[in-house]
Amino acid sequence: MTKQHDILCMTEFENREPTVATSQPKQGSSIYDLDTPATLIDLDRLERNIREWQASMGRCAVNFRPHIKTHKIPEIARMQVAAGAVGIVCAKVSEAEPFATAGIEDICVAYPVVGEMKWRRLAELAKNTKRLTVNCDCEEAAVGLSESAARAGVTIHVQIDIDSGLHRGGIHYEDQATIARLARKIELLPGLQLGGVTTFRSSGFPGAQPAKDAGHAEGKLLVEIADQLRAAGIEVRDVTAGSTPTGKWVAEVPGVSEVRAGNYVFNDLMQLDSGTADEDHLALSVLSTVVSTNVRGCLTIDGGSKTFSGDAGGVGTGRTAPVAIARAVDRRISVDRLNEEHGMAHSDQAVKLGEKIRFYPYHACTCANLSDEIIGFRGERVEVVWPVRARGLRT
Repeated sequence: MTKQHDILCMTEFENREPTVATSQPKQGSSIYDLDTPATLIDLDRLERNIREWQASMGRCAVNFRPHIKTHKIPEIARMQVAAGAVGIVCAKVSEAEPFATAGIEDICVAYPVVGEMKWRRLAELAKNTKRLTVNCDCEEAAVGLSESAARAGVTIHVQIDIDSGLHRGGIHYEDQATIARLARKIELLPGLQLGGVTTFRSSGFPGAQPAKDAGHAEGKLLVEIADQLRAAGIEVRDVTAGSTPTGKWVAEVPGVSEVRAGNYVFNDLMQLDSGTADEDHLALSVLSTVVSTNVRGCLTIDGGSKTFSGDAGGVGTGRTAPVAIARAVDRRISVDRLNEEHGMAHSDQAVKLGEKIRFYPYHACTCANLSDEIIGFRGERVEVVWPVRARGLRT
């Protein structure tokens, strides 16, 4: 095959339509008539989560930029922008592309993008958006991004990624000299504009600070770095931080200009366990069918690792609670083991073979990424079916 053929095939793959069920759910039908497993969104809770977070950012007079990694659905992104979000943030170039196609005009790729192919794709993406922002933590990446932007005749905004303690990327927050050197380099490179500084410091894991303390510390740290750069004569427009556990507290720090969060749109048992959300804010669930009840106190459902991934944690009474992958809605049933097609659960209540039960996942983001489509319902009635356009896009 020719190189041109390979490129065309790759483009076709990346722009593919998601596979959808052969029998489309009917609007107005009961969710309990759906074939299973089926991933569901409670639309009332989804809309409330969007409204509440946007209002919280408005009270603090900061911009809000939701991370679409949680839902990967352009229709939901448009809801977030309509509510007041300045744009969206994603992790990978391929994730950004379907959202640009869907009309989202302000996109940030909050990831250290490295490689000529990806730099070229970012330059093309910049042609189709009003503003494109990219994370950067080294001069080599800045130079490569600049060359592609200059060739394409576009401007790409760059935020310097600061490692504030997670150690997954970025320049360490104490290395002010390297941060300043990269900032000055970006200022001089054609096709680039220095946007500011950004970081990600999550909470909710063993040994982490409480969310309020972590959020305040995250925001203050980044504001201090921005102020040091300004004192050195470097213009810093944006000071961006936050996550679902810390975002509302980051927003309270004077000097922070933008907050990001992703999981808030659905929430999950992870957020419930950490105290970030309560059960009334859990918007995503998976409808599954009980397929085996031969062991007393145990059952098997038709949702396995292809449905729930496998992320798990303590559910119900803090991190000392038994580990669970999913928990039934309004039932004392917890999924604690998975095979590809089987979910093994424990129950202290009677469960019938063939019964359909909704489960909240421990981690909603990975669960949504495993779904070709997500069904929105209101009052247990199907209202909408959304293809998950960015599912599985990892380049």
